[in-house]
Amino acid sequence: MPEPSDVRRTRRAVVGVPRSLHERLVDVLRDVRYPAERWEIIAGAAARGADTVTAYRLARLPYRTYPDLDAVLAGVFAGRAAVPRPGPVEPA
Repeated sequence: MPEPSDVRRTRRAVVGVPRSLHERLVDVLRDVRYPAERWEIIAGAAARGADTVTAYRLARLPYRTYPDLDAVLAGVFAGRAAVPRPGPVEPA
């Protein structure tokens, strides 16, 4: 039988592992009933404790009715390429 201190260390290591945006979205949108409006998706994620980045990405969704979770994920990740990234400025 493992010592309690060993179990605690293992649990901390698992909790500290960063999760992908996809995993966080699936987790916070688990209880949303589809089809859902944009505001229902955002409210459902907030009720499940969405982190700041996840909430920000959901807030950027277009206003429409989403038939299922796959449509929400597609909307979140489709907007990802459209976000301008800072970079070097080319001389004119």
